[in-house]
Amino acid sequence: MMEKVSRWFRIVLTLFLLGLFLTHSALNPADQVEQVRANSRPFEFDYLSWMSGAMWNKVKQFSLGAEKYVPAADGSQIVLDYLELINEVFYLEYTQQEIYSDPSITNPDSASEDVKAQLAEKRIQRENLAPLVEEILQCQINASLSDLGVTLGGQSIPPVLYQSLHKSYALIVSPRDVIRTDVDRMLIPNLTLEEITVLEEDIESSMDVSALVVRVGGVGTYPAMIVESGSLSWLIHVVTHEWTHNYLTIRPLGMHYYASPTMQVINETVADLSSYEIRDAVIERFYPEYAPVPNLSTENGKLSETEKFLAYFWEMSHHYLFDFRHEMHKTRVIVDQMLAEGKVDEAEHYMETRREFFWEHGYHIRKLNQAYFAFHGSYAAQSGGAVSGSTNTLGNNIRELQQKMPSFIAFMKKVAWMWRIDQFNRAFDTYLGNSGQRQN
Repeated sequence: MMEKVSRWFRIVLTLFLLGLFLTHSALNPADQVEQVRANSRPFEFDYLSWMSGAMWNKVKQFSLGAEKYVPAADGSQIVLDYLELINEVFYLEYTQQEIYSDPSITNPDSASEDVKAQLAEKRIQRENLAPLVEEILQCQINASLSDLGVTLGGQSIPPVLYQSLHKSYALIVSPRDVIRTDVDRMLIPNLTLEEITVLEEDIESSMDVSALVVRVGGVGTYPAMIVESGSLSWLIHVVTHEWTHNYLTIRPLGMHYYASPTMQVINETVADLSSYEIRDAVIERFYPEYAPVPNLSTENGKLSETEKFLAYFWEMSHHYLFDFRHEMHKTRVIVDQMLAEGKVDEAEHYMETRREFFWEHGYHIRKLNQAYFAFHGSYAAQSGGAVSGSTNTLGNNIRELQQKMPSFIAFMKKVAWMWRIDQFNRAFDTYLGNSGQRQN
């Protein structure tokens, strides 16, 4: 009984602290935000209602404690069965869309009756199973955090809490003459493509800015809002990424998320690096059959003949395979240069030609503009991609800093209590020496 009371006390204390310090999902008040909201207000997501409803659902789930009666192996299988169900729902939704898009089908309502019936049944199964799966995965992640030393008395602070959402959108607004996120608003999940396009065009024409509505995988609310996925690795990655934001939010780094664009990049990069570490720990402990195969090596550290062949094949294939991250990073660097020279129209024309280039190579980007880079350029856990040159360097420094630290918890404790660029520069100087480049 005392253990249950103690756990409740830790949860209530965490929620109180989050209520005081939650900043990651908040927006800086500005006149520009209100100008954007003149167009976006009818489509904006109701955070307060969703969070209060999600928290009440978590309280009910916790009181039932159904996950405690599920053996660990059975719990993992339940999660895997749920992911298979999600993929079945996605496939049926795609099939239904194809039927209605096929010009040769004269009566799509009749032709899709069987698909609709299956879809309705699968959606009911999904809704019934989702709460239990969320509880199981929350417990698995908490156990893995305990293994990594990121808990207090076996309980993560804040507790891992998330609720699934079928899909989610965010509106990103950037100036045209520089890549920067000025507005970031969550939108309702059931937007049509026509509504999205009209919203973007209305904002751009009325304010002379770059706007983009993007699909997002998760939002750092509390409980975290996580978009459904049929991928085990991706689901754990997103849940732990958003948990890391909640972890940082009650510490200086997260509190200063909006202090500058660089601090925003640092927060997102740390959240990604953290999520990779936690995800791998969860999969290794609860889903070992999905763990990556360890690298082959010989006792003297030399490459085996198999490894030599694989390395040669990988190097040669890179000369012929399309490298999306490399090409996108090259695009970003050239756009940054054009904007710095005041060539805004030329940069936008160049981005459109590059979008067509990506489309031809199988990457169907609906819109490539300043807002696209403002959103995707904040994630520097991997090199290249949509990040700028300086952000790419910053991401490399943070990754190398993590590698130099003795453990994951040592890295998290180090970065979580820093909130200024000069503090990170000193850390880079101390741990990386001359290999780390300083940030401004």
